[in-house]
Amino acid sequence: MTTRKSPDLTNYFSGAKQCQRLSEAEAEIQRLKAKIEELRSQGSSELETQLQTLRAQLQSQSGIQSISLERIQANPEQPRQTFLSESIDSMSRSLVSDGQLEPIILIQREHLVIFDGERRWRSAKNLSWENLQAVIIPEPDALHRKALITSLHREELNPLDKAEAIVRELAINTSLEPQDIPRILSTVVRRLNAQKRMNSIVALITVTPEEQQQDLAVLDLDEREAAILTVLLDLQLNPASIDANIFPMLSLAEDLKTAIRSSGLKGVHAIALQKISTKNLGVPESEAEEIRINVTQKVLAEKLSVQKTRQLVTEAMALQSTDAEKMERQVKPITTATRSLYKVSGDALKKVEVSQLIEFQEVLRKKLAEIEEVIQEKAVNDNKV
Repeated sequence: MTTRKSPDLTNYFSGAKQCQRLSEAEAEIQRLKAKIEELRSQGSSELETQLQTLRAQLQSQSGIQSISLERIQANPEQPRQTFLSESIDSMSRSLVSDGQLEPIILIQREHLVIFDGERRWRSAKNLSWENLQAVIIPEPDALHRKALITSLHREELNPLDKAEAIVRELAINTSLEPQDIPRILSTVVRRLNAQKRMNSIVALITVTPEEQQQDLAVLDLDEREAAILTVLLDLQLNPASIDANIFPMLSLAEDLKTAIRSSGLKGVHAIALQKISTKNLGVPESEAEEIRINVTQKVLAEKLSVQKTRQLVTEAMALQSTDAEKMERQVKPITTATRSLYKVSGDALKKVEVSQLIEFQEVLRKKLAEIEEVIQEKAVNDNKV
């Protein structure tokens, strides 16, 4: 297998300074942008250093414009859906102290749509800025793929955003239903692991698309499995890692997804907290959710490590088990008494002295009065709810 070699961007961009007019600058920016995406797909370790050279060259061109924030819209195909308030505040402080160091990149549609730089745009809006420096490029083909590659290789996407973006990209390229994709991937990964072939699949990340297809062709893959693996490898992603660490985010409880997006809960913490469930606790979903939310808030407030989070989950589940056992001990006498009463037949009553029957009747009358009082109290409380 031949390892891809990253070309030298410095020489490649040497002609960029020749673009003087705006139309020429936009064409050159589009050409350079295409080269960047090619390099990102190759996972070049030299890419970020070379990107700085490109940025400097772009800023020397006449393609940078001052654009009103009112003309700019967020990209609906942006893989990154989570922008924590702390992150926006940090960028706002940077803009105030240092100004806008790099232009954002916009796509020309009916409106100007952000391709790169949404965090700067959100921060500028918070600061009530009127304009941002930007370059405008024609809309690339396969916009979602290019936005995804940008996010995967340059931004720290949270695992939930990453999972949803990858599923969307797979659905676009395979015509599979999004809800079926994680199951199909899990099936093929388990089978290849059992066949001890998964490591050879991972090695295909660094080879050419032609070599990838040759090696995949010799495996016993159905059409859907081959399509999914092809797209993941093209995105420089490890299928086994996506199956084990990323796609489980899609099945998280909604309160945990909210905590990831609004409070910065880490994916590994969310997986640990997911164990606090109706199935594991033996309680209604509403009760399990309440316990899970309380534990999640403690994890976030105290910034607990993954190990501490797992310990806290174990403790919460043990406490719930203890409460359930306590409730069972309290209910058991009632269950036993009910069964005993059913066993008292009419024939048995006839053989008992009248004085004993009167005493039994009085005990029952008092208990019935207590039961009626409790039932009425519960009915009042239920109506309040």
